Amino acid sequence: MKEGSDSSSGVSSGSGTAMASPRAFQRRWAPADEISLLEAAASHRQRHGGMPSPGDLAAALRGRLLTEDHHLDARAVSRQLASLRRRYAAAWRRLSSRGVVPVKDHDLRIYRLSKSLWEGSRGCGARKPIARHEARELGELEALYPCLSAEVEAVEASRLCAVPGVFRRSFRRIGDEKAAELEAKAKRLRLAELKVGVRLDMLRKEVAETILDLID
Repeated sequence: MKEGSDSSSGVSSGSGTAMASPRAFQRRWAPADEISLLEAAASHRQRHGGMPSPGDLAAALRGRLLTEDHHLDARAVSRQLASLRRRYAAAWRRLSSRGVVPVKDHDLRIYRLSKSLWEGSRGCGARKPIARHEARELGELEALYPCLSAEVEAVEASRLCAVPGVFRRSFRRIGDEKAAELEAKAKRLRLAELKVGVRLDMLRKEVAETILDLID
């Protein structure tokens, strides 16, 4: 029958228009808005000792986000918090198993805010990721964090070290989370220095060629 045909095809018998999928109305969050959401939740938890309701967060964020407030309601906030919590749990597993921390500033900020909300909850670590502060062999640390180890040696050889060996001995007690964070920073700095060095070599070559052309 015609009525049955309309019903099975997913078309409204009254209007003749297709039913919209709920996914079409899911809000897209800008990176800065994710940080605003987590900051609002962390601030509430710090003041009141518990997580705010999604409805309260939606009301607090309305008018403060970069993207439009369309579809910013309790459901949108709850969905995004769940997504951020899953991302934190995945990042924590990477950190706890391989010592890998987020490299980008935005991702690191998201991780730290998420940690303040969900550290110790199910799937997110009952303690700080590999927070091992017992002394380890320098060889192990050098293999895990080669760039950081080189920086420790540089500090050890500098005038900052009044007592020989003190930085090297204390380095053995560093926690993996902080070590991985410093390793990432040291790698970024070395890459930047390498790029500057290459550009400087190119400039010097250009200068030399220009001066040589001027020689009589």
